Amino acid sequence: MRLVSLVEVKENRGLNEAAKSHDFDLVSFKSISEFERFELNNATDIVLMVVDTITALHLQFVERLMIFAPVPLIITATSIEPSQLSTLLHCGRVTFVPQQFDYSRLSKVRELAQVRFKTANRLHTKLAKLECRIEDEKRIQLAKRDLQQSGLSEQQAHKVIQKLAMDEGVSLPDSAAVIGKISQGSYAHK
Repeated sequence: MRLVSLVEVKENRGLNEAAKSHDFDLVSFKSISEFERFELNNATDIVLMVVDTITALHLQFVERLMIFAPVPLIITATSIEPSQLSTLLHCGRVTFVPQQFDYSRLSKVRELAQVRFKTANRLHTKLAKLECRIEDEKRIQLAKRDLQQSGLSEQQAHKVIQKLAMDEGVSLPDSAAVIGKISQGSYAHK
């Protein structure tokens, strides 16, 4: 397992020893720009960010990291505003350790970060699936509404959507989208 660290504090004794004693391959950076040129491995890397004070620049870095290369992230800082802490913890993938980090706890904090990260990823995946299902249901309801405006009952409209889906070999939401496009085209010509 590789521990990728961004350390912006002067007092940093103990990290190298802790990494060695826990069999981590340690890769260290001293600046965000230096860190961002490094390619992370989503399957094996854990990021440790050690700073005195969390800044807007750090929050932007964390946001980019979670979008482009999500990995378990441990952040430790001696100073952080409550609103910044809330922003950090919002995604659920970040483990925050207040005050000066005790590197002898690295293994346990790493385990916690991995559990939080996996749990948050499962929740993000579930949320994305639910959002897709809601969008699919909206398309079906809009297609039904369009068909009902042409004089069909709700049940008849649903059967039309189902028949189109079966005839075309597509899902109900896809057939509803086709009906929606046809309906929009017919309204545009009126």
